[in-house]
Amino acid sequence: MSENTAALPDWDRVLSAACRLQQLLPEAVLVGGTAAAIHAEHRLSQDADHVVPDLRRRFDDILAQLESAAGWRTARVTRPVQILGSLDGIETGVRQLIRSEPLETTTIQHRDAALTIPTPPEILRIKGVLILKRNATRDYIDFAALAHRMGDQAAAEALRPFDRLYHQDNGESALQQLQAQLASPLPYDLEGTELSEYKNLAAQWHDWNAVTAACAHVAVVVFDYVCEQK
Repeated sequence: MSENTAALPDWDRVLSAACRLQQLLPEAVLVGGTAAAIHAEHRLSQDADHVVPDLRRRFDDILAQLESAAGWRTARVTRPVQILGSLDGIETGVRQLIRSEPLETTTIQHRDAALTIPTPPEILRIKGVLILKRNATRDYIDFAALAHRMGDQAAAEALRPFDRLYHQDNGESALQQLQAQLASPLPYDLEGTELSEYKNLAAQWHDWNAVTAACAHVAVVVFDYVCEQK
């Protein structure tokens, strides 16, 4: 971990709670800002969001398993796709995986426990999907930091299967939509947001212009890469 996340009590609590959740639900994968921060080492995320492949089918069983665990408190459920609550005081979400193909994952160690997270290419794709679906400032920050850490070629290669993995019902290209939003980021919550107030955010991302420049650069890189593959 970098200086932005290392030796922080809050960060340790988030990762410990995530490990414990996966001990309760071994099929869960940690996603969202915490997974992005593990790879990009650019900020501190204070919650833990997980996805599971079969929440729709096993919703009642999974909810019962969580509610029987010490330290768990249920806040809100959206049957059959989402359970929100807290585990050991850390905001925790369990959601249905939104695609049919399994996530590409890797395992890291935190203290004496294992934690399953997406690989860097996979979390970049996940953040890309969140840009399309949620369009939040933090998603652009995470995407920019991840792409910067990975480098142009790796980022472009990571997005190559985007349309196949996230097929749109209307037949339009999800990758082209992502390129358009990266070229001109307009998150719904940007107004009034002070990036320097994001907890332990790396200084290079305190300027929104730096975030938009990094995102626009990826849009160009992906366009050039796709053209070369044709």
